[in-house]
Amino acid sequence: MCFSASASFIAGVSLTAAGAVSLSMVKKPSQSFFAAIPLFFGIQQICEGFLWLSFTDPDFASWHTPTKYAFLIFAQVIWPVWIPISFHGIEPSPLRKPVLRYFIYAGIAVTLLLAYRLIFFSAVAQIDGCHINYDIASPKFILVITGILYLLAIVVAPFFSSWRWAKVLASVNLCSLIITHIFFEVYFVSVWCFFAAAQSVLIILVMREMRKAGKENEEWRVENEN
Repeated sequence: MCFSASASFIAGVSLTAAGAVSLSMVKKPSQSFFAAIPLFFGIQQICEGFLWLSFTDPDFASWHTPTKYAFLIFAQVIWPVWIPISFHGIEPSPLRKPVLRYFIYAGIAVTLLLAYRLIFFSAVAQIDGCHINYDIASPKFILVITGILYLLAIVVAPFFSSWRWAKVLASVNLCSLIITHIFFEVYFVSVWCFFAAAQSVLIILVMREMRKAGKENEEWRVENEN
């Protein structure tokens, strides 16, 4: 599998469009974080597209540092807390909401630790074959702690959702994690973010499921009032 500026830009534009569609389906403010996921993944992929260009086109050399950190901020600072907040916001079950709240705490913890790492340790991005390799220096204990908390916030939390399509999304995300770890371990940050971005189009199906449930509940309420 080969990645490039073109692949990132195509994914970015497609996901931005998907984000516009999912945001148009929002019925409650609490759904906004969830619906915006494809849009922000689109922005992240566009950032990586410009990062690719900074390696190959001298006119974009000055874009290297800002786009590198923009991509990493999405990957390591925004997503760990955004994902559990999003699933907490769309959860209708009063029993599951408190459980999802604990994943938000895990996300906040890993966001703070990874933000600390980005601020105080050097981050290097370089092309290696058909991929971008991100290398961030840090103590091993930070890698272990953040690795566990990141998986809890990003991978485990969605499985506690009541929505059927949200669980499908969680399963696809887990599969993409395993595939990336096996075949693209050296380029894990870039490749898994690309896979996660691509699968975020399933957000539209979750929004459609919620919309349908909302209509059915409204129809039931009207029928019972009459």
